Amino acid sequence: MVMQQNENEEKINVRDRLVDNVLDLSLMNISKVPVQEISNFTDLTQLTQIDLSKNRITSICDDFGLLVNLRRLDLYKNQITKLPLTFGRLKNLKYLDLKENPLNPTVKKLIGTCSNTSDCLAAAARAVDFMKQVERRVVDERTKERKTRGEKQQEKQTVELKNVAEDKENPAVDEQKAEKTKRRRKQAASQADGANGSQPKTKPKADRKADLVAVSSGLRHSLLFWLSMLALLVGSYVLFAKYYDVLPVVRDGTLREARETILEEYIK
Repeated sequence: MVMQQNENEEKINVRDRLVDNVLDLSLMNISKVPVQEISNFTDLTQLTQIDLSKNRITSICDDFGLLVNLRRLDLYKNQITKLPLTFGRLKNLKYLDLKENPLNPTVKKLIGTCSNTSDCLAAAARAVDFMKQVERRVVDERTKERKTRGEKQQEKQTVELKNVAEDKENPAVDEQKAEKTKRRRKQAASQADGANGSQPKTKPKADRKADLVAVSSGLRHSLLFWLSMLALLVGSYVLFAKYYDVLPVVRDGTLREARETILEEYIK
């Protein structure tokens, strides 16, 4: 299948360049990994080597992580700014060349340069390990975000149901209030008839009891609300503390300082 390139790019037949599980697309002037142009690309799990050096590639799609048998990957001299989130799934990757790519400086320092075979072997191991942890952290963050949204939605539904229940109770409450008012008036009239005009009037015992019940109910609802907020804050802190130190720390500590910035590139 022939790729449709820009006018300044070469037209290539990808399958013609696939020999013995080795795909050589170096020096082809391409600007992206031709995943979409290869039928059933992700089924080619037997690919062991891919050479994409000296092109103009800016990004690699996440489907790339499905090539679990890939052992050698050459991305020398491209325009790649970050690795795909699934890069950590390339468990058999043994050789990686990312020289002359505008990667995040912290990531570049962690992975290391590919100046010789030994360096390239180490770079592959570091990149796979780092991206494996990044993907796990991103999945955890997205799971937490979905859980938070679900809790907020549930809380909203609870409030709506409570409001509906209160609306249904209002007529009965109004009738009770009217009856209490009627009784108070009768009591007041009776007390006025049998007491001296200068005698101080006291609040009926039943009314004081009702007021105390109302105050107690309000305090109880307020206490439950603040206890719920406290539990939510404690839960959030525990989750944050649990995953705060997931990513590895390089020798000079620069990764620890910049890891949140790196993760934001994948989370957003």
